[in-house]
Amino acid sequence: MPATVDRPPRRPFAEDPQCRAHESASLDVVDFVARWGRSSVSPFHCEPGRTMVDLGDHGVAGYAPIRRWAVLPTDVVSPPENECGALDALIGHLRAARRRPVFTAVTSPDAYRRLGNYAVRVADDPGVDLPAFSLEGPRMASLRHSISSARRSGLRIVPWSNALDPEITRVSEDWLLTKRGGEMGFTLGRFDLVDPESVDCRVAIDRHGNVVGFTTWRSYQNGHGRVLDMMRRSLGAPNPTMDLLICESLLEFAAAGVRHASLGPVPLSHGPLGERVYPTVSLRRYKEKFAPTWRPLWLVAPSRLLLPAALRAVAHAFCPDGILNAVRRNA
Repeated sequence: MPATVDRPPRRPFAEDPQCRAHESASLDVVDFVARWGRSSVSPFHCEPGRTMVDLGDHGVAGYAPIRRWAVLPTDVVSPPENECGALDALIGHLRAARRRPVFTAVTSPDAYRRLGNYAVRVADDPGVDLPAFSLEGPRMASLRHSISSARRSGLRIVPWSNALDPEITRVSEDWLLTKRGGEMGFTLGRFDLVDPESVDCRVAIDRHGNVVGFTTWRSYQNGHGRVLDMMRRSLGAPNPTMDLLICESLLEFAAAGVRHASLGPVPLSHGPLGERVYPTVSLRRYKEKFAPTWRPLWLVAPSRLLLPAALRAVAHAFCPDGILNAVRRNA
């Protein structure tokens, strides 16, 4: 990775010899993604297990190698003026490596369709305009009531600390006991792979000082954006625990000058079988409480003919143990 992300391109990217792959993300790459990632899914380029493609001055991308596929979480990360060149370079690199790219959740399909790819809408991203966010108005009445109830019950939000690690781990284990389909990954954080010091972790504590829930948030858009990743609570946590965690986080981000927050993309529902693996209907209903603006996300495959194989590769990236195993756990 270049020593700085600010210097101008040296020459047209097609001639750039620095397009190369690495088995993990360096700190320089992580910083580059945090600065130039414009999608709320961008932080997941740098997850453990990714093969990182360094595109020189123009951008970076991380993919999960699934058979002959390169499964990418979202758009290539690059400065806006280099976006087209970075995409061309990535596709060229993957072609040379004999891998087909599938982009799981891109913000706009236009650039990909111009290259002959096939795009299909797969999810919606619930975004919150933080400078305008408040609990006022009739649409927020239910959330106001929930927050008041949480505070009356003695719940309070504190930042993560090493002393809370054992209890946070216990909460995650409690949550996993009820998780349908087991713990997923790829564009969702896995508790055993996330370093709390690398994310913004907020912790809910009850009136007795016990940890009852937590959320993690990741940064994008050069610090102007936050995306909600993990949200977990213990089995006996008060009902408004998660409402308080999310609401106080949004208000604190707004006070700190953060402009945008994503509550985390929600896949489109794929019927009863899909709901058994990942309950999108109830998740969408819950996030709607925060009055977000929903924006579509698109899956991009090389062609419509290859879409089924691309979807199987994406499913494997999210469920390394296999979709059938996830369904059996919920039978």
